[in-house]
Amino acid sequence: MLRLVDEDGQPAVIGLSRGLWLNLSDFVGEMKSLGKAEPTEGKQGSAEGSQLGFPRNWPAAYSSSSLKALIGKRGVLPGKRVAVAGGPSEEEKKVLKPLSFEARPFPQSFSNAQFIAKLQPGLSIVRGWVVWEWLDQEPGKFLAQRYWWNSHHDGRWVDFTPRPSGIDQLLLVEAEGERDKEPKELQVLSRAQAELTNQLLSRFAPEPHGPHSPCVKEQPAQKLQAKPQAKSQAKPQATPQAAKALDYSKWSNIVDSDEEQDEQGGFRDEDVGVKDLAEGPRGTAKKEPPIPDYLLGSTNGGGGTNCLTSLVKMLDSEQTQENAHQLAQVFGRTFHSAMLDKARQDFYKKALEAMKEVAKDAYVVILGIGSLLPMLRVAHSFSGVLLESSAKLADLAQQLLSSNQVGTHLKVAVVKALDDHEAVQEALQQHVPAGSCTVVVLTERMAHDLLSNGIVPCSLAVHEALRKLVPSARIRHIPQTVELLVAPAEIRSDRLKDFDIRPFNALRHTSSNDKADFWWWPVRMDNQQNTVCSVLGPSKTLCGFDFDRAPEIALDEVRRPLKLQALQRGRCNCAAVWWVAKFQDLEYSTRPLMAGRGVDQKDRAQQRSEWKQAIHYLAGETALFPGDVIELLVSITPRFTFRMMQQSPMSVEAPLWVQAPTNSKFSATLPILPYHFLMMTDLERLRVYQDALRDAIRNQSKKLGRRCRVLDAGCGIGLLGLSAALEGAEVWLCEAVPLMRHVCREVVAANAGLVAEKRGLVQLLPPMMSTRLHTEDVPKFDIVVSEVMDLWCLGEGIIPTMRHAHKKLLAEDGVMLPGKLQIYAQPLELSLWSEVEQKEQLELSMLTQQFKNKFSALRIDQFAHRFLTEEPILALEIDLSDVPPQPAEGEANIEGGVKLCIRMGGKPALRAKVSSTKIDHRGMLSGYGIWWSADLRNGHSVTSDPRNPQRSWKQLVRWLDQPRPVEQNEEIQVSWTDWQAPPGGGGASK
Repeated sequence: MLRLVDEDGQPAVIGLSRGLWLNLSDFVGEMKSLGKAEPTEGKQGSAEGSQLGFPRNWPAAYSSSSLKALIGKRGVLPGKRVAVAGGPSEEEKKVLKPLSFEARPFPQSFSNAQFIAKLQPGLSIVRGWVVWEWLDQEPGKFLAQRYWWNSHHDGRWVDFTPRPSGIDQLLLVEAEGERDKEPKELQVLSRAQAELTNQLLSRFAPEPHGPHSPCVKEQPAQKLQAKPQAKSQAKPQATPQAAKALDYSKWSNIVDSDEEQDEQGGFRDEDVGVKDLAEGPRGTAKKEPPIPDYLLGSTNGGGGTNCLTSLVKMLDSEQTQENAHQLAQVFGRTFHSAMLDKARQDFYKKALEAMKEVAKDAYVVILGIGSLLPMLRVAHSFSGVLLESSAKLADLAQQLLSSNQVGTHLKVAVVKALDDHEAVQEALQQHVPAGSCTVVVLTERMAHDLLSNGIVPCSLAVHEALRKLVPSARIRHIPQTVELLVAPAEIRSDRLKDFDIRPFNALRHTSSNDKADFWWWPVRMDNQQNTVCSVLGPSKTLCGFDFDRAPEIALDEVRRPLKLQALQRGRCNCAAVWWVAKFQDLEYSTRPLMAGRGVDQKDRAQQRSEWKQAIHYLAGETALFPGDVIELLVSITPRFTFRMMQQSPMSVEAPLWVQAPTNSKFSATLPILPYHFLMMTDLERLRVYQDALRDAIRNQSKKLGRRCRVLDAGCGIGLLGLSAALEGAEVWLCEAVPLMRHVCREVVAANAGLVAEKRGLVQLLPPMMSTRLHTEDVPKFDIVVSEVMDLWCLGEGIIPTMRHAHKKLLAEDGVMLPGKLQIYAQPLELSLWSEVEQKEQLELSMLTQQFKNKFSALRIDQFAHRFLTEEPILALEIDLSDVPPQPAEGEANIEGGVKLCIRMGGKPALRAKVSSTKIDHRGMLSGYGIWWSADLRNGHSVTSDPRNPQRSWKQLVRWLDQPRPVEQNEEIQVSWTDWQAPPGGGGASK
């Protein structure tokens, strides 16, 4: 009799009811007794009396060739994890009682697992197989049935589906073959599916056959080894007898024959898996000192707060000398990337050519210096005036016009505020000819979010001023219209090599703090490697402005609901915003390639753009299917930026412990700095550390005759420590920043099953700096690993971290990874402006003088450059097992016998060195490219070398005050100092 129910819990009706039903494709193995072909009306499969049950002679049956061929490492269903599962414990049943969960019948495990995961988020779905043996046939005839169950955070399996009569235990297998990737979809119940289910239910033995333990006992499939077995003489039994209870301690000695014997032997259950040492009797109640600022970084200010107006005021201020370097970086990078943006420059070039055809005598008003090139083109072809609110930028514009001999017809005027129409009118009154017939207003005051650099209020202010000064003139704008578009999107971390890093997505959610709920973050969606990134639906217009109709535009805040529809399946955790600028039939957009309708993707992929997409992260994430809708409440303030607050509920909410940093004026959208996302998805960085840890652990274990004890100092989200645990090591994770430690705890929990499978142990220490650890708290370690290098190499505290580890925490024969640091410098010929100068035949050297940097953080290979020596200079080498002590005030610290004390950050540097080399290629010496290499032993190293494929670190360029020519064989000198933390902190400089 059919015992199925539909998704609503009602009795299933053939041809009407929808559900996740069993198909013949959901069975693998010996099918003769179930039917080779899918059953049809009025017919049953062969062997009516054949009976299914738990495999006989367990666990010895696991080593049989027939079962290994089915679920072994190289079997049809490659076993990732195998376990014998009883029913749920009494405690687990109590958890479900208040949730009104009524289990579906046995063939509907798919629906049961889904309902459980929905009702109890802590229980995830495991999509696997249950293995049966045909009990009335000769031993070794097995059948695998697709089957789903649930898993706790710590990896323990639990199955709430009622078993067939007489079946107390199930042999469950989580596999990782192609079959396991096949989706199960809702279907209308067919007669064939119903009869297949009836056939299955009729095949079970009336008496239990198998072990009688109420808990889940597991053993990794890769740790099973075939032992010689006597050939079974057992005859088929019609009614098999119940087996005796098994001693599962034997499982620790069974290893897969495809793998080598585990030389370390078995461990107690409490010696594998994961633990949080801040909880329970081993936790510490000691109050730890505050975390250094350079580790916390600074995320003050969400999207629109770093607007151009604020930066320009800082640029002109005489009180901000400490910001001079950062400001030079910002403006220099902005001009450089904007001038190399081919689509942007083509848009303005063609727009000016179109204006020249219809109004040769047009007068052009330029709002802000922009990307420089349109200003110089205007000066070639039109009369006009540049309005600039920064005196320094106005002076730069005047120098550019003079140096390029185009300053005759374009004047420069300083206005205190470009959005103040009275101030703008006063400036324009001195320059705009009274009889002008056509006045063109040109601006490039866009931002990633379009609005926050003031394009709308500034354009309106100049339009109003011109209306009063030349009422009969026709006023045109370039761009004429701008439009802001928004679409549902997902930008998530999923897996990185072996690890489930989905908990890291919590840091992509907007925090629950009320200030931060509105802000956006700039993200280049087309360059998110090792990250799930996609646009899930069509874009909708957020707002638009036609500047030719400027008097009709209001600057007041407007609030409106916005519904975004999905066209494809995904997990939506953000809204992606980009903009489009138009003039006549010309268009320039920041639309990402993945959403690029009507865009020449090949052309777009080759260009470099300043603009990213403005991403508003939601306070959670939810699954979207085609046709689903996300509703947002949108606030648009043309004078400032857009803001959003989600209205639709999220299936996964941002955890309460995620809080974005705030101060009295601004708040941040995210609780961490953007480079963390880049680091956590850097596959090359992880690969190098995993290879180094594998070799170090195997060498140490072989030497010690036991498994290694490993400390991951400054563990972040714990990937290095987890990598060590997958080699069977006993690992301690140490992280000082509480928020990052909490994410680490979640990542460790998500990978607990994998750690247990590999017989590793991960123990998460309470939040603290590793320099606060003492041997009364932890044992001596065989390996200490750390990755706390920044762009400067030394700025995140690698020296004090490893010095303390070597002195206090490392065993006598222990090793440190890294053991040595090497800092390299290489003479470099590089001009940021040479490409534009050659292409446009311009003189731009004054840009270098105006935005002079001592250092620049950049990826050298992205710029036209030439190294002037064949090999880099080893500027400094640091043996982390022999770090020099802090020198006394005035004590000589420079190598080479020179009695000189070099100071850094107000105190003597640990060491200073002067190196010399000879030039191999004559050229113009602009500065030195600087990068570092950290020796991870056994031929492994992690490096910021520009030729290395890792993405976590840029290189440093140390510029000369003035570039100078150098000749072949000319000798030059490079000096370097090391320090414990660079000025201003190094944490944010990766």
